[in-house]
Amino acid sequence: MTFRIASVHTIRSESQLALAHYWDQLAAGRPFPPFTEFRPELAMHDSKQLVVWNIEGAGRLRKFRALYQGENIADAFNSAWAGKTMEQVVPMSLRRPALDAAKECANTACMVYMVLSTWDSQDNRIDCDRLLLPFGSNGKVEQLLGSLQLTGVPNAARRKKALGHFEIHTEIIKSVKIKSGFTRPQVEVAAVGQGGGSADKRRASRRNVRHAARINFARRSMTCMVRNISATGASIEAKNLAAIPDQFRMRIEMESAERRCAVVWRKPTRIGVEFR
Repeated sequence: MTFRIASVHTIRSESQLALAHYWDQLAAGRPFPPFTEFRPELAMHDSKQLVVWNIEGAGRLRKFRALYQGENIADAFNSAWAGKTMEQVVPMSLRRPALDAAKECANTACMVYMVLSTWDSQDNRIDCDRLLLPFGSNGKVEQLLGSLQLTGVPNAARRKKALGHFEIHTEIIKSVKIKSGFTRPQVEVAAVGQGGGSADKRRASRRNVRHAARINFARRSMTCMVRNISATGASIEAKNLAAIPDQFRMRIEMESAERRCAVVWRKPTRIGVEFR
């Protein structure tokens, strides 16, 4: 399988993109960071969608053995992976792309991103975005952290059914690798309250986006538009900002997990939130 070099902005999922930027910040000029430094904020990415592999041996004897398996992955595959190798737990139909991506990540020390697609019985397309991040020390990749994210599959029952569709037919839509060194610090001007603004060095660089999202609070729900986002916060537009409380939950399009948000500033047409 061929993995071409690509930009980090190839990654579609906001949470996976945030995870990629966090990994690159940890690397700090190195090809990859040690796994002992990996301590992401809880709101950055849902741990239920993560799996950690330890690399054992070398060459043809190399094995990828699971150290941790998130709840969503356990539900989808209906099996416990801890202590088992990738060959033992990944279904035959998905084994080659899974192993090829793991080998590419370990050999090149690049993160590897793939999009796999299938179709359900009603011909609805289901995508699985898979991100692999290398970790290690002394120039050797020793662990891989994987993130699996299904699009359009909101619950455990449908996750299990989705795996069955992937076992019948899987199409590889995208397979790329991304080198470290893409994160750049950024200083923005943020509004504080309604009366003015001040320079604010953010904890994480933000990028402009245009993603629909749904805000949930109490027993209410309303749509909004995310206009920029980082690993730690976002700027949001909505029709009735006055109705939005200081704390709420938000689900961004193409993401399976909700984010807990706290409002840090308000303007007539926009609010700024911090992820908790």
